[in-house]
Amino acid sequence: MSAYDLTTLANVKAWLGLPNPPGVSDVTLSALVTAASRAIYAALSRPSILPHAYTDTFDLEGERVYLNAWPVRQVTSVLLEGLVVPPVGSAPPLGWLLQPGDFAPPGRPQALDIFGRRIQRRRQNLVVSYVAGYGVYQESATVPASYQIAVQAPFGPWASDLGVSYISSGLALQPVSGAPASGQYSVTAGVYRLNASDAGTTLSLSYGFVPQDLVQAATEFAAERFRAADHIGLNSKSLGGQETVNYASAAISAPVMALIAPYRRAIF
Repeated sequence: MSAYDLTTLANVKAWLGLPNPPGVSDVTLSALVTAASRAIYAALSRPSILPHAYTDTFDLEGERVYLNAWPVRQVTSVLLEGLVVPPVGSAPPLGWLLQPGDFAPPGRPQALDIFGRRIQRRRQNLVVSYVAGYGVYQESATVPASYQIAVQAPFGPWASDLGVSYISSGLALQPVSGAPASGQYSVTAGVYRLNASDAGTTLSLSYGFVPQDLVQAATEFAAERFRAADHIGLNSKSLGGQETVNYASAAISAPVMALIAPYRRAIF
């Protein structure tokens, strides 16, 4: 499975009504999950939906540009004509201001406005570096006696770890792959495991997630491609001259397109 997969093998098998234990089709289904996910990313015109660092270069023609990835977590730097532009208010009159994002997915592309500078139309004269993607930040949780915390994941399943820290001190815990010692944690599929010494402490969890409608879209798309193997090259089939079955021929079916449409990146 790829780190960029939008759904899981288990989801697709459940949608198809296949038994959960390993089966002869698992390799094929896993490959279809990855292929369906990549096709959806292509349809969205987005390389990823999880939190990543991006750098966009613009031919600035006015005071406003739209960043290519969203939701934006943090703008790390803005360079105009090679000069550093600060946030609005820190060094007036020159500064940038980011349009606030939506609270819940799918969100929308966010505008960055430049103030206090006469804009000259030039090629690649604005460079914006930022962090964007779907994530839950600083979710509070108290370590129980089991030393395991399952994230709340209010908008879709956990997909990537973005760090854990103590709320009382702000100190970050160290991620490990094995059994965690004091001040360490491990995580698998959204379940965080802590050391016994951290029982009762309150932690701040941050993680990336896949919006549930994109999970469903990738699940249905992979399942459709799996079933399509039964009628490769057929558009319709007559059953005893009494009934005709027509097969969908669109590259991506209408139900899947309806699910992913709100996440598509428009070209501004």
